[in-house]
Amino acid sequence: MSPDIAAPSELAVTTNPGLEDVAAAELGVRLAEAGLDPANLELLPGYLKGRLRIRHPARVDELKAAAVRLRSAHHLLRPVARTRLPAEEPLAAIEALLWQVPVPELANGASFRVSCDRHGSHDFTSPDVERAAGSILVARFGARVDLTGFRVQVRVDIADDRCAVAVQLTRRALSHRFDRLFGPRVALKPNVAYACLRLGGLSTGTRRLLDPFCGSGTLLAEAGQVLANTELWGMDRQERAVAGTRTNLEAVGLADRLHVAKGDARRIGEHYPAGYFDAIVTNPPFGARMGRDIRFADFYTDLLIAANRVLHPGGTLVLLARQRGALHKALRRSGAFRVRQEQPIETNKVYPTIFVLTPES
Repeated sequence: MSPDIAAPSELAVTTNPGLEDVAAAELGVRLAEAGLDPANLELLPGYLKGRLRIRHPARVDELKAAAVRLRSAHHLLRPVARTRLPAEEPLAAIEALLWQVPVPELANGASFRVSCDRHGSHDFTSPDVERAAGSILVARFGARVDLTGFRVQVRVDIADDRCAVAVQLTRRALSHRFDRLFGPRVALKPNVAYACLRLGGLSTGTRRLLDPFCGSGTLLAEAGQVLANTELWGMDRQERAVAGTRTNLEAVGLADRLHVAKGDARRIGEHYPAGYFDAIVTNPPFGARMGRDIRFADFYTDLLIAANRVLHPGGTLVLLARQRGALHKALRRSGAFRVRQEQPIETNKVYPTIFVLTPES
């Protein structure tokens, strides 16, 4: 199968699978802010989940300048080519592809590295792809591989039998907006936190926002940067998380808007008055931190009832739930909320759903 060579006017944006529509909607906003007509934005068919291929009549540098302000994205790419891999000798097909696709960034022998984000079942590994592609680029351009001081990053990403080659334009992820002074090794990404806020329809009119499982404070930090006047309230059962959230938000200049305390999210009604919050946005533990014997339907039921007590009648509850069936059971049990939206996503190799809930009248 002949490869589909990308046009020079194309740009690609990476995000979490499931958040493509959030990134597309936000991109329209960023284009308008830059004085570019979002109605002229063209979304092109893409091979891989978690990726938008886009085109706009504006110059590519203007499009890039608008897209680099995205909060829902990870990286910007220049698409090079895409193809389907044969069942027989797929690595050889990747090597053949790298012999023919245009990579002008390497024409002068610039140092480079190859990265591979691979999904699906294959007889090869991501390092196998990186070595195979890298050897072809060295032979073709006389370029030098440099894994840390590279000037050009070539991506050869694979999902099942689909392969996409691109040049990554952003060195640091757009979603890496602040360095956590405290936090677990795997934590919620700021772009997913932003998606929760956007899907919840939260605006600068939100007076008080609560995260009762604040962890390292990512949701509160993102809310503080997006919602200029919102009071940020956090709670966690672990004292170290409370202290860590305070440290992290101080580091990004949000200490004056933060109120954080130790407490159990299932008993938040004991800490705050009825109807006190306009929004609750949170990422409850997926299981490890709650113990092996947790009954998720019971856990979610307690959480929904408690949240309903402290949420304004016209407010919004946004939460990530890996146990989707258990949450639906809890919604039926509690009768406290109705579902406004469900958005399944992939993050850190797990597959939770973002639920946007509205209190029942």
